[in-house]
Parts: sequence; structure tokens; C-alpha cells
Amino acid sequence: MKEVIVTGANGFIGSSLICRLIQEGVKVTAIDLSFAHSRLLESSLVTKVESPIDEHLAAVIPSKDYDAMYHFAWRGVNGEDKGNPIVQLKNAQMTVTAVRVCKQVGCKRFLCAGTIAEQSVKSLPSLTKVGGGMMYGVGKHCTHLMLEAYCKSAGIDFVWMQFSNIYGVGNQTGNLVSYTLMELIAGREATFGPALQPYDFIYVDDLIEAVYRLGDAAVTRNTFFIGSGAPRPLREYLLRIGELISQQERIKIGIRPDDGIRYDMSMFDTNPLVQDIGEYVRHTFDEGILKTYQWIRDASR
Repeated sequence: MKEVIVTGANGFIGSSLICRLIQEGVKVTAIDLSFAHSRLLESSLVTKVESPIDEHLAAVIPSKDYDAMYHFAWRGVNGEDKGNPIVQLKNAQMTVTAVRVCKQVGCKRFLCAGTIAEQSVKSLPSLTKVGGGMMYGVGKHCTHLMLEAYCKSAGIDFVWMQFSNIYGVGNQTGNLVSYTLMELIAGREATFGPALQPYDFIYVDDLIEAVYRLGDAAVTRNTFFIGSGAPRPLREYLLRIGELISQQERIKIGIRPDDGIRYDMSMFDTNPLVQDIGEYVRHTFDEGILKTYQWIRDASR
């Protein structure tokens, strides 16, 4: 790749990818609502564009021959908006608009961030009550289907990247790893449900390596799960976090009720991805957790 577009560029994933792209000498048009508190490295390779993703965006993007467009912009990943159907519907509309912009500026490939939470929709028929995470998963799942249909009808090459639970230096999203570490560092108990289902975590640098390679790899399919390749029961991950920082007694499993969502090992299969882009995981869970723990501990002082 020589030139790409990144939306949601000032977020955790967007800014992390841009660092990787700069290392490779790739020119980036970085799009976000604001860069007032920029997470981006200053580089002559990066052009910042402050704009919503709407029908006017193509007019303000430098007119060039782009190799790929990475779409990470998504409202309601955390907080109350995660369970707001109106917000999630607007995300789907924004994503389709991003594809239209992709085509207007002559971009060759559209890559979009999905989530393992999409798999939760398979449990939906058996549930009588759900949390906000389900609506988020439904929003991503519906967007995936709409995007696939639209891209195929419009003749646009696209890749849907289904992310596992991401952790690492710089992640302040309050997801499972950051929540657990922040509670333990604060001297509080980290509480969970039964945590019996299979799960997977991936260190951010490994995720970014896979995302980068998917930008110009000759892929054999359009949907990939990106994880560590070594899923195991969630409780094993949680207990290991406690062991690594000598806080085992504060990991409290079985305190919260079971949410009823079920995953199976097949959902975490990275073999198709490895076949297309090669091995991309370089960090063990232990290494990644210790790096993340050090960063959160230092930041909280």
C-alpha cells in the first residue's frame, strides 16, 4: 500500500494503525470529528481531515488514488449508547455512506471493523432479557450484512474484520481487561459471571499487524476473525490476570448472573486469516497483560 484513508483516526484502533502505516511509509488521510486532543504521531505522511462522515466528505478528501479505506468510526462502543438502537442504526447508515465516499475517491478496497459481539446474536432467540452489548452486536451484525450486499452490488472490494476483545497500552475503553486491571490496581474486587464460555483476547499490536496486512493482501474471502488463535474458557484468562499481578483473591467469578450468551470454539478460528496473511501474533497473553498493567498503573499515579 502507498496511500490509505482511515476513519475514526483519533481513536484507539485508528491511531494505532496509523502509527504502523507511518512505519511503512504509507501516506494517510486521517478522518475524525476532531483532532483537538490528537493521539496521532506528527508526520508529513499524515493529512488530518476534521469532518463527519457524510455525503460531503468526498469533496474535502484530497483527490488521489487510494489503495484502501479503513473504517473504524463507530459511536456507542461503550456507555449508554451501546444499547441505543437509534445510535446503532445511524452507525450502519454512516458505514454505507463511508463506502459511497470510498468509491467516489477511487479507493480500491474498503475494510471495516466488526466484533466478536456479532456472534451473540445467535443466542438472542433463547434470551428473555439482554444488556447493551447485545444491541451493539446486533448493530455490527446488521451493518456487516448490509455492507456485504451493498459492496457486491457496487463492485467494491471489501473486507470485514471481526475483532476479538482487544487490550493493550492506550486502551481506555473499559472492556474486560482494562476493567479488570483498573479494579485490581484500585484495590477493589473485579466481579464476573460464571465465565465458562470460550473466549479470546488479542494484544493491540498483534491486531494492528493483521489489520495492516489485510489492506493489500490477496485474500480468499471477505470476512475474517482476528484473535490470538488460542481461545480458552474466559475464567482461565481472568484468573491468569489475577495471578500475574498477585491479586488472585480479588478476581470474583460467579458473582454476577449469567448473561445467557453462548460462544463456541469455532467462532474464534483464525486459520483462514493465517492462510491469507501469515502468522501475525507475536505477544503471549502474559506479555501483553504485564505491559498493559504497567501502563495503567503508571497512568493512574
